[in-house]
Amino acid sequence: MAEAFNLLAPSHITTFIISLLIIVFLPRIFIGSSPKTIKVLRYVLAFLMISHELVDPFIKVNIRDFAWVDALPLHMCAFSTWCISIYLLGGPRIFFNFAYFWGIVGAGMSLLTPDTTLGFPSFEYLNHMYGHLLIILGVNIGMVLMNERPHLKDFLNVMTFTTAAFLPAMYGVNFLLDANYWYILEKPVGDNITALMPDAPYHILALIPVAWLLTFAIYVPFLLKDKNA
Repeated sequence: MAEAFNLLAPSHITTFIISLLIIVFLPRIFIGSSPKTIKVLRYVLAFLMISHELVDPFIKVNIRDFAWVDALPLHMCAFSTWCISIYLLGGPRIFFNFAYFWGIVGAGMSLLTPDTTLGFPSFEYLNHMYGHLLIILGVNIGMVLMNERPHLKDFLNVMTFTTAAFLPAMYGVNFLLDANYWYILEKPVGDNITALMPDAPYHILALIPVAWLLTFAIYVPFLLKDKNA
């Protein structure tokens, strides 16, 4: 029987490690495979992500007792899901860029500190981990099997657009719907990085520079690689 979620529970730590292993090593199994096999893998993963994103609002409403206005696919991880799915289906690399910077940081934090009330093996916990695992797995498939990577200009473009355009737009959406997408007006529940920030809604003033710092941090390996080359 599932108990209240505990960040330090052995079951969560084990699930998180298994998720990382799948993300890192599953794409490597297909290195050297035929283009047709890789295409099938891309399409299957895109189907899994899109189907999960379409079904997830119904799960939130019927299992987790969310109001419909709070269950719409408007969080950053939902946008990341659509972006990497479109890219895997043959879309332009701009969708990879958004999925890389939004997805790795956002979905990574969600895997590490899920905002679920129940832990393993509850359905809400497993569904949460499954959906966010797929996002980062899709990004890694883009890098390992499609030779994709971000550049410095991609980091600047994505984060500037996010801060100057997307963030104000989401403020408008939240006020219009009386919701809390992107956790702009209220902090997410559970143990997470926002616990170290000022009380809502002023936490966003600290969250913006932290978001820039974290997204730049996941670009640093490529920066060092280019410098060494």
